[in-house]
Amino acid sequence: MAVVAEAGSVLPAGLEAARGRLFGEDGEGVFFVPVRHHSPACAFALRALLREVRPAAVLIEGPDDLNALLPLLQHPQTTAPVAWLCQSTRQAPVDDPDSEEKTRTESRTSFFPFCDYSPEWIAVREGAALGARLGLIDLPWSDKAWHRDEGDEGEGDEGDARDAARSLMEERHFAHSRYLNAMAARLGCVDHQELWDRLFELRTSAALGHWRAFFSDVFSWCAMARLDYEPEVLEAELSLPRERHMAAHIRRWRNEVEGPIVVVTGGFHTLELVNQWQEAKPSKAPAGQDAPDNAWLIRYSFERLDALNGYASGMPSPGYYQQVWERLEAGEADPFTAVALDSLTRFARQTRAQDDADAVSTALVQAAAAQAMRLAALRGNAGPGRQDLLDAIRSCFIKGAIDEGTRGFTADLRNFLSGTRIGDVPPSAGSPPLIEDARRLARQAGVRLDDSTARIARLDLYRKPSHRERSRFFHAMTYLDTGLGTWLAGPDFLGNSRLHLLFEEWRAAWSPLVEARLIELAGDGASVEAVCMAKLRKEEIALSDEGRGRSASAAVALLLRACLIGLQSRLPQLLSMLSTHLDEDASLGSVVECGHRLVTLWRAREPLGVQQHPQLRSLLERVWPAALFLLPDVGGCPEEGEAGAVKQLLSLRELGRLLASLQGEPGEAGDGAIDLDLLRTQLERFATGASAAPAVAGAASALLYLDGHWDENALDTVVRQRFGAGAEPREAVRFLNGVMAAAPELLLRLPALLEGLDGLVQGWDAEAFVAHLPDLRQAFTRLKPQETSDLAGRIAALHGMGETEGQALNQMHYETTEQDLHEGARLQLALAECMRRDGLAAWLVPEHKKNNIESAI
Repeated sequence: MAVVAEAGSVLPAGLEAARGRLFGEDGEGVFFVPVRHHSPACAFALRALLREVRPAAVLIEGPDDLNALLPLLQHPQTTAPVAWLCQSTRQAPVDDPDSEEKTRTESRTSFFPFCDYSPEWIAVREGAALGARLGLIDLPWSDKAWHRDEGDEGEGDEGDARDAARSLMEERHFAHSRYLNAMAARLGCVDHQELWDRLFELRTSAALGHWRAFFSDVFSWCAMARLDYEPEVLEAELSLPRERHMAAHIRRWRNEVEGPIVVVTGGFHTLELVNQWQEAKPSKAPAGQDAPDNAWLIRYSFERLDALNGYASGMPSPGYYQQVWERLEAGEADPFTAVALDSLTRFARQTRAQDDADAVSTALVQAAAAQAMRLAALRGNAGPGRQDLLDAIRSCFIKGAIDEGTRGFTADLRNFLSGTRIGDVPPSAGSPPLIEDARRLARQAGVRLDDSTARIARLDLYRKPSHRERSRFFHAMTYLDTGLGTWLAGPDFLGNSRLHLLFEEWRAAWSPLVEARLIELAGDGASVEAVCMAKLRKEEIALSDEGRGRSASAAVALLLRACLIGLQSRLPQLLSMLSTHLDEDASLGSVVECGHRLVTLWRAREPLGVQQHPQLRSLLERVWPAALFLLPDVGGCPEEGEAGAVKQLLSLRELGRLLASLQGEPGEAGDGAIDLDLLRTQLERFATGASAAPAVAGAASALLYLDGHWDENALDTVVRQRFGAGAEPREAVRFLNGVMAAAPELLLRLPALLEGLDGLVQGWDAEAFVAHLPDLRQAFTRLKPQETSDLAGRIAALHGMGETEGQALNQMHYETTEQDLHEGARLQLALAECMRRDGLAAWLVPEHKKNNIESAI
């Protein structure tokens, strides 16, 4: 308190004069209450003020277009934490000049949260109980919504550019105040949060009852922080316009109401309101009190209130301050010591129940309790505060460095002090039907709606129909980008991977942001299924708009998505669309990918819910001939497209094997035979013809050998043609890349391939070697470490080296990067040129011709 009193004694004259008019001393009967949002101390002192003053009206900083929501805060079924959620949309110009759309829809979402110890909550509940009229006096939400650009973190509340969700309360100024930072440094506080606790939160209940002294000190704190900001800054960020608006409201209320008026606003605004309200032009009375159609009272959570989770207008650790508030209300003489002891005991019990490696013993609890009380006494606090408690825990509970094995412990402590409480609202709050449907489905899926703690759900997709329904709900909520759940493990049907797994795992938790996102989507439908259907249909239309209207792979991806999110009713239309796209798709890669996804869909048809659709078997029978029809075009691909062409060829071969295997299963894949000989015929054309790209020819040759269609002699014949006399080096290396992409082990198994490559490289000059080195490197990267070692030994044997020399060769460039090789080769050429220029050509020994392939390896 001494620091605040000392600061007050040297306040600038204008601030001192304003402080003298805070509580109606000018005869106007207007009591200005500067508060910090979600401060138990401010809430407790405000209640004492209201009960003593018994105002005729209580005016609160809040959007004046939300006045119709005030009765909901007074409803007996409303339980904090809750929040007003406001949303606004507008049409904004599209930046892309190539886009046919000239405008796009933007949305803004903001929260005005309340908890039991929010001064605004006390103002509404206590003011109504005393018979006072209530009014909100800030700028309408519709005026504030678009003040900041998308992604601007000026308010810092949510930090989530995805939905631009922000708080309607602002306290960011305090964190950047030079005055407050200097005071924190003087008192040895870690930040302005601890400074606030030391000066205000740690006052006894008796001291808080002296509300005049308390709010005078709060005013000094806030007014001095305001002096760091120039008027131009305050105008640009909307502080001054808001204050002019609030002052006009105060003037109107003073003209209309007899008796005291209490004005509850963030302390940052109080100085300006005191100075200008009497000169302000009275505002007009609101036209009506109908509830706005873009604002709701929703449940909120301690997790979202926590300043440590990015909510800059909140207090850190709301669960901790909830305990302080409850003990203040109970009239305990020393609430801070009681909360500290209770928190230490319950946290230690939690660590033991979880069987943590850092489980806390009773002896450590006793040591931490003693430490917290000693720290409080040393710092001059009325009792152990939050920072005293944290320092004691770090000192007594954590062994070793803070970053050595205690990250989980620290996170658990933070979550423990934050709390998991979620509030409740009455049915008359009027949630959109979409939210009610999502809540119903969430309860069926085992998601708790009264707790924001994330929990793991392990789902047996193949054996339990109820688990499949839960999975579809989680996938649907993820598809709608609600933030309800995070997929952790299981079969990835969309990515076509990990399909051997039978169980799926999710981490899920209900939160206010889930409801906020659902409210954004409420215009698309009254149920989760309807909104998912609307989004899916938009994506179907987008396929054509983006030039992908005939993409079989995109169509089957939509089909899989529909299965995952439970839109089985849409499957006949999607299967029909896929059939059309399969007929018209001109891309082999797209058709082959479609085939692989159809195989996945067929094998997982029970968990994906498509077992009743015979169209699926028909599509499986058609995808193979459709792919073979497009296959000849692959051979003539340009050099830059060879890697993709080879990948498509390998994927097609694998698809054929999968489809053939399905024919052997009872009742599988229809009666249409998969003729793999048609693929063999085309591969032989690629391998032996002159028109196919070299890499495609190499891959085709390797596949023919692997599948037993060619013996070693047939493959030798093609290899010697590709690497023999007259072979063009560039094409030979491309052929090698194709072989290695399909079957890298052939370089070890087929002597003719290695000998041909070695002979080809020895025929290169230095410039040719440097030019082809990147492609050689790419080819050899497909070998496993042991295969690389074996290859080095064989190369050593080809050049008459012994076993020891071969081992040295294998290790020669073990730590050399590809860039090092390129630079080294270029340096070698430059050095040779310098030596020739200087007449030292005789010193050059053409050993590189003998060792080129060793360097490449």
